[in-house]
Order: sequence, then C-alpha cells, then structure tokens
Amino acid sequence: MEVVPCFDGDDVMVDGDDAFSLHVTCTMPCLEVGTVGGGTNLSAQQACLKMLGVNGAHRLSPGTNSAQLARIICAAVMAGELSLMAALTTGDLVRSHLKHNRSVSSAALASFTSAGGGGAP
Repeated sequence: MEVVPCFDGDDVMVDGDDAFSLHVTCTMPCLEVGTVGGGTNLSAQQACLKMLGVNGAHRLSPGTNSAQLARIICAAVMAGELSLMAALTTGDLVRSHLKHNRSVSSAALASFTSAGGGGAP
C-alpha cells in the first residue's frame, strides 16, 4: 500500500475595490506518476492516458507527459476540495449524510431541514 500525502491550502485575498478572490494550492510531493511502462500497457490505463493526451513518452521533452499527468491529478483534487467547500457552505453535505444514513430517522432530517439546514442539527 502506498500513501500519498496531499497538502492543500486556500486563502481569500482582497483585490482592489473590495473584490475577493480565492487562491487554492495543492502540493503532492510524493505522487509517483508514469506514462511509460508498467501498467500503462494495459488497455484501460492506456485509453485513459490517451484521453488525457499524455500517453507514452513525449517526443521532444522526456518527462513532460508525466509532469502534465501530475498537474491533471492535482487539478482533480482541487476540484474535489472546492466541491466539498461548497457542500459544507450550503449545508448540502450534512443534509445528504442525514438523508442517506439509514441509522438516523427521517424526523431528524425533517427537523434539520426546517431549521434552515445550516450547521449541525
């Protein structure tokens, strides 16, 4: 089993005229990716690499495809983090956990929804 630690951060920054922007970073220092050899010869993996445009070795610059694959993986992680932040902000995460948790009664969900759905029930 391999463990890949991922460090992500987000900062709200003020741009002139009271406009806000969100700066999100993702660092995966131990992420090992490859586009040549090993499991990349399997049809499913090869199809995915082709779809992403990083299949095989880069003709002019070795390592370019692997670096691009690592960037794609980090972008997917950041998209997941952004989705999670949105679900936490709107209360959808808690609401969906209550709705689909079979051990919690529907009365708990009804009281959470009627209370506005924000925060913990």
